[in-house]
Amino acid sequence: DYRSRGDEVACGTPAVLPPLAARTSQPDRLDLARWLVDPANPLTARVIVNRVWQAYFGTGLVATSEDLGSQSETPSHPELLDYLAREFVAHQWSIKDFVRLLVNSATFRQRSNVTTDVRQRDPENRLYWRRMPIRLESQVIRDSLLAFSGTLDLQRGGPPVPVSEQASSTRRSLYFFHSNNERNLFLTMFDEALVKDCYRREQSIVPQQALALSNSELAFSTADAVAAQLSAGDTNDVQFITAAFRLLTGIQPGELELQASTVALAEWQQQPNGSVAAARSNFIRVLINHNDFITVR
Repeated sequence: DYRSRGDEVACGTPAVLPPLAARTSQPDRLDLARWLVDPANPLTARVIVNRVWQAYFGTGLVATSEDLGSQSETPSHPELLDYLAREFVAHQWSIKDFVRLLVNSATFRQRSNVTTDVRQRDPENRLYWRRMPIRLESQVIRDSLLAFSGTLDLQRGGPPVPVSEQASSTRRSLYFFHSNNERNLFLTMFDEALVKDCYRREQSIVPQQALALSNSELAFSTADAVAAQLSAGDTNDVQFITAAFRLLTGIQPGELELQASTVALAEWQQQPNGSVAAARSNFIRVLINHNDFITVR
């Protein structure tokens, strides 16, 4: 009841966490900053390592990465979360060192293959018995297309790219202007992060995504450039197909894939106005739509 005042609430921190050590009688922002990174305060480090774990494994050790507290889900591996938080603080809060620790772990380097009997016991992979495939973020997908075509602008810093210029821009997607009302259509198609909710991105599967990687101007320009690069010199179809698979999907094509791809190239060349260059460009666009192009396994 706003007409009946209760007890006065003074500056401080939640009782379940270490107290804030103020330098003066009135705590200020520096006191708060020091409290946040105090080794005696485990919450900050736990939140950060949980977010980074989520980025590399698909799901955080605490699934509700936006809420680590008494009302959140309990950690799937509480001892591991504590260990990672301690390591993070011990290495001077270096995210680079922490990422190196994760990607060199046996857990991260597992295969993504599914074992039926284990899947029945742990269908959501909460025990991390396999590597969970993760789709690339929208910015990484766009930047990858530009990088493969050799046109990605690697300049650092500078003003943001307005929405009206983004379609023709070769700058990294990091520098795109992004607001709740103005968003890049290509990035939005692949679940661009929302301005008001940046804790976790959704991973939808909609037909428009395949269309964006098939019929967009970016897809056509990338396919033409990559096909030209891989066709340099005296390159036969098998060599071209193998190089394209390894570049765009990171896998070595098998006999069935080589056979189907060779037949497809031959059929494209027989089309009206068909040519070797056009057929190979079509083939690159097919691989851009391959699940392994936009998925980390």
